[in-house]
Amino acid sequence: MNPKRHQRTLRIMLAVAVVAALALAVTASIMKDPRRGEGLLGEVLVSGDGRTITTLNSRAPCQEDPPELVASESRDSVTLVLKESGVDLRPQCNRIDEQITTTLQSPLGTRRLVDPDNGWTIAPFDQKRLANPRYLPPGYAPTTDVQWIDPVQHAQLAPFMWGRNSAPAWTRFYHRAQEKASLSITQIAGHLTVSAAGTPESIHGWAGRLTPDSNNTVTWTNGTYTFIVGTTDQHLHEAELLRIAKQLNP
Repeated sequence: MNPKRHQRTLRIMLAVAVVAALALAVTASIMKDPRRGEGLLGEVLVSGDGRTITTLNSRAPCQEDPPELVASESRDSVTLVLKESGVDLRPQCNRIDEQITTTLQSPLGTRRLVDPDNGWTIAPFDQKRLANPRYLPPGYAPTTDVQWIDPVQHAQLAPFMWGRNSAPAWTRFYHRAQEKASLSITQIAGHLTVSAAGTPESIHGWAGRLTPDSNNTVTWTNGTYTFIVGTTDQHLHEAELLRIAKQLNP
């Protein structure tokens, strides 16, 4: 993983510990941890019309202003930059993961998406290629707040970090009303090797695996895409997880 990207991801998580150390010393002054003009953290989605770009962002709710995803456009490329205000370290400030969007002046087309940190080309996932979930468990609805109930399992469920050779991927998140995300559907371009762990299952005639443990997942590939349906909801039984997978319209 890119060391700079890793450090930035951990920075907000460390802010809470910093608060405890500074609480006695900070009185009237505001301590800030500026984050301005940095690259992206994870997956990138381009809308069907090519004009809306969505990605994941990790931020602190103590920021003065909401973060912005800014696109700098040229004839050949589009550079994406996350711009964020300073963080007030006085209040308790737990990290929030969320989806953030920007609108291009003209469709992306064949232009490159560029990460400013290293100049790498970002391979976005085309929204037109997303499989349609025809079934969700009762009470579940899409959410753009992707903070999981269990942040450790959150990191295991989907390829949130991308690197130079990452395939296009996108994860959709679902939750019950007033609850944090506990269900995800990840779609990755390409054929990834499915782990031999778990129970063999047939999804649309393709070989898959159900892994029933504290981090329930159904994983399969159809040769074009690899799919991961995962949940941290202990009340969502295996049969429901399989039903979601088998009714995902590829």
